[in-house]
Amino acid sequence: MPSDRVQQLVDALAEQLQRSVVVDDPDVRLLATSRHFGDEDDVRVRAVLQRDAGSAAVAHVLGAGVRTWPQPAWIPAEPAIGMHPRWCVPLRWRGELLGLLMVIDADARLTVDEVALIGAASGEVAAVLVGDRHAADAATAARDADVAALLSRVAEERTRGLAALAGTAGTQVRAVVLALRDVGPDDGEHARAAVRRGLDALGTRGGTVLATVTDAGGTGLLVTAGPTDDATVAGLAAAAVGTVAEVAAGRFTCVAGTGPAVVGLDRGWVSHRTAELATRAVPRLQPGPVVDGTALGVQAVLLRVPPEDWDETALPAELTALRAGDPQGRLTATLAAWLDAGGNAPAAADALHVHRTTLHYRLDRVRELTGADLDDGATRLRLHLGLAVAELLG
Repeated sequence: MPSDRVQQLVDALAEQLQRSVVVDDPDVRLLATSRHFGDEDDVRVRAVLQRDAGSAAVAHVLGAGVRTWPQPAWIPAEPAIGMHPRWCVPLRWRGELLGLLMVIDADARLTVDEVALIGAASGEVAAVLVGDRHAADAATAARDADVAALLSRVAEERTRGLAALAGTAGTQVRAVVLALRDVGPDDGEHARAAVRRGLDALGTRGGTVLATVTDAGGTGLLVTAGPTDDATVAGLAAAAVGTVAEVAAGRFTCVAGTGPAVVGLDRGWVSHRTAELATRAVPRLQPGPVVDGTALGVQAVLLRVPPEDWDETALPAELTALRAGDPQGRLTATLAAWLDAGGNAPAAADALHVHRTTLHYRLDRVRELTGADLDDGATRLRLHLGLAVAELLG
């Protein structure tokens, strides 16, 4: 939270300008705001009432590139969300972005003297924010590091993270992992801000969210007193993805994976690992954007293989031969249905909507093309896994 001095400076500047003034953090989260001066728009009203400007407004501000601005400039109006133009001053201290000071000016009529006044006040606000920001950043960084340690694959790091987070109330834990896709070279900070807001959307009544953010995405551990059902977790994950998408404004995308329920923070890494694997299933194995890691089956095993190792050499020789002799995929689909049915011919024929005689004819053709002994259990397992690999290969 900012000090009272920031609020005093914002109020004083607003009175001098007779315009609404706000100070946000670099992720466009409200720190301090003045009273209205009859110039308020829909975005400002929401920000004051809900302490949040909304994902669309955040996307518009970040999309304007304010994080990299070397000097103040106009954020253009966005009529679609009821947002007037704003004069925006990046608040920096020795190059570090501490926040954003914005003045609403619907008609863009700020005078040279008023711009100078805003500049002087911005310097004072930045000087106050620097102490607040460093303390807050240190606390956030420490918390992120503790959660990251708790989710580590290294037992010693998990022990350290558990000790730091031991006071967290609740015993039921489920992980939601957000994975970023298609992030541009200049969108790193924008993407991290979007993920942070997405993880904020995971908040549950009566529970705690332990979150950590990385350049690749982020993880939220839902810690509650009682179990959280699959539908609720899926809904929270979908809301988080939706929030990231709104803030991204088309610059990048996000998918989510959910993990199983575990008891105790010390098992949180297990749920996280499953949720993390689930994000890799999009789009080749699952459409997404939310994938239930507990429903992956054998795919969860295959997804542990590094992506760079997925190529045609991972396919069994029998499947390579089958694909060559079955360009339309009919025999391959028949084999898959039969294996999925555990070798039960009537069930496979029903799944394919064909007569059993047709099924047996096709299976004989598979034998001819591949030389495979379909009565051998090891051969069936190899072919079944091979078909799953073929899905990964697309």
